[in-house]
Amino acid sequence: MPTDHTPGALPRVAVLLATHNGRRWLPEQLDSVLAQEGVEVEVFARDDASTDGTAEWLAEQAAAEPRLTVIASDGASGSAAANFYRLIQLAPADREYYAFCDQDDIWVPTKLTSHVSLSTKLAADGVSSNVTSFTATGERSLVKKDFPQRRFDYLLESPGPGSTFLMSNRLVALAREYLDSAAANPLPQYHDWLLYVLARAHGWTWHIDAVPTVEYRQHDANVMGANVGARSAFSRLSLVREQWHRGQARLLARVALSVADDDHRAELERMRELVEKRNLGSRFALARRAKQLRRRPRDQWIIALLISTGVW
Repeated sequence: MPTDHTPGALPRVAVLLATHNGRRWLPEQLDSVLAQEGVEVEVFARDDASTDGTAEWLAEQAAAEPRLTVIASDGASGSAAANFYRLIQLAPADREYYAFCDQDDIWVPTKLTSHVSLSTKLAADGVSSNVTSFTATGERSLVKKDFPQRRFDYLLESPGPGSTFLMSNRLVALAREYLDSAAANPLPQYHDWLLYVLARAHGWTWHIDAVPTVEYRQHDANVMGANVGARSAFSRLSLVREQWHRGQARLLARVALSVADDDHRAELERMRELVEKRNLGSRFALARRAKQLRRRPRDQWIIALLISTGVW
């Protein structure tokens, strides 16, 4: 069960903020985090070798804002995911809830309190949501992630942008334990996807909410954008053809097995075998399970086609 908080006290949420050359967006993002309603917010930021003054700006803000702590860097991480992994390991371990925070978005004021409420009501160790993407030219669109969860969707997709995640203490503790283990080599290339796998494979509840809680800024420096449009579709297909996506699924299947409870282990082992193999029989057996692998119906038939033809 997610951590209970003291009656009458505001829930304590540790916000893990990873930065790299985000000075132009950080003021708006940080203001929206510190303005969260109905929770006690603490921000733990770690900068990854920025060259645009981001680290200096964070230090200045932390000197005046007691709710912001800058975690000293122990060397360049090399990616946003690696930076978030270090934040998981270095942030205080006793907070009730944790949230990931990108450097360039804007949070709606009720983001954290609504997700804490959902976590408590649904006994969910993870909560994420849809987002509203926006561009500098004023274009806005809903990025829908709340299609019904499927048995093994966590092997092929995350439950939405990591910037929407709220996680229980015990889920982050499980992630910290995994990151400190010998099995954590190599690590998945997306930190948020790893947390989803750990929760679902362990038999814990994850809720994907329909209400958008993040204004998701789109720009040329996005690590992972909104995944909409022809350009995005072509990029994803390229990753499929290069076997990157299948490689991540193989890795995540092994991660899942390392934390799986007894009720999920046998079925997950079979899924791992099918993802590992590429012979004709395994391809068609996996394609028949397409409805278990993706949440959106359109994506289910697409992945079935890609698997059966050997592209995936």
